[in-house]
Amino acid sequence: MASAVQPLSCPIRFLCIHRYAPGVPKGGTSPFELQWLGKRGKPVKKMRLIPAERAHAIARKLQGTPGVTVSVL
Repeated sequence: MASAVQPLSCPIRFLCIHRYAPGVPKGGTSPFELQWLGKRGKPVKKMRLIPAERAHAIARKLQGTPGVTVSVL
């Protein structure tokens, strides 16, 4: 007998952005500044857990900003 089991997923995430200096190509060896974002999309001092749906919404809004890479962890 099969039961309806929800797939394992993480309902909360961390959101960070990597800011690169103007004119510096993005890459693994390029220097960058790491910023953590909170629930409202504003920078915070340390990592904050936020709902996954909200984290992905903020990431979509920041996507395409020059010199920025967005990560949802």
